[in-house]
Parts: sequence; C-alpha cells; structure tokens
Amino acid sequence: MLCQACHSLTRGFLCAKCRAELRPAPERILDGGIRLVAAFEHEGVARELVHLLKYRGMTSFADLVVATVSSRVPPLPVVPVPRTWSRQLRYGIDPAREIGLRLARAKGVPLVDLLSAPLHAPRRAGGDHNRPPPELKAAKALLGPVVLVDDVVTTGATISTAVQTLGSERIALVLAATLADTVSSPR
Repeated sequence: MLCQACHSLTRGFLCAKCRAELRPAPERILDGGIRLVAAFEHEGVARELVHLLKYRGMTSFADLVVATVSSRVPPLPVVPVPRTWSRQLRYGIDPAREIGLRLARAKGVPLVDLLSAPLHAPRRAGGDHNRPPPELKAAKALLGPVVLVDDVVTTGATISTAVQTLGSERIALVLAATLADTVSSPR
C-alpha cells in the first residue's frame, strides 16, 4: 500500500514518517464560549489529508480524526455542518458528515441532520475568507445539547453561523478535523 501523503510504501494509509508529522491541535474557546476540539493543526500532512477527504473522498482520514478525538467528545447527538449541495455533487462527499457518521458510531449516539445547506455559495476554502459563510437553515428542531462537527475551522465564521442558527445554548462542543491558526485563542 502507498502512504496517502508521501506515496512511499507502507502498511497503513500513512507511513510512520507522515504520521509523526501530524501536529495535534490545542483545544480552543470560540466566541460565545464554545469549546473547540480539533484533531490536528491544518498544515503539512494534515492539510494534505483534509484535502484528500474533501476533494477525493478518502475517508481513512475521517477514521483517524475520530480515533484521535473521540475520548475528548461527550456522548451527545452529532450534528454535521453541511457542505453546499453543489460541492457535494461535484466532489461526491460531505466531509463533515463523514466525520460525524464515524463519531456518532464510535460514541453510540445518533447523527442528526439539523442543518441544511444552500444549493450553492461562494467558495471560502483556500484562503479567500473575506466572503461570507453559507447561510445555513435549521432543518428541524431537537431538544438538548449537541456536538457540532465541521471538517476545517479557519476563521470560525461558518461555525459561528451554525451556532447562531441552532442557538449557542444547544452547542456542547465543536469538533473539527483540522484547525487553522487564525481561530480565536483561548481566553
């Protein structure tokens, strides 16, 4: 098998060298006091792996993310932040939902699609974060706290939109596969 990051021969989907380059992300507190747990810093190998998940459907990274963070996540219903429909159709995957499905299975809790994405929104990935995040709508109501899941948290704008849509009192924790350095630091 080839390492998905460097393409050297290996037994798993990542070689030992690339696995060692993954930098764990520190927990952070987002605006509004929401706790953010992320598996890895969004750089190097982790950045490459999240791109493979988002644009090529390599779900092995979602498994690694869940194995890395599951012990730090409470057993609450999991709500993925959905990708716009146009990107789901184009790339054949909703990365946050893939992570959410695996997390829900690992924790023995339901995955609940509470948020609906617009058909299309301007692209924000790749550094163009001046554009507003997609407008999310609450698809249905659910009582009690939830774990919100997204693939990457960079500025926190998309997560903030999701939190506002659902109500901050309902969000127990935000989980991300990777975390970029521009998110608010702990207070």
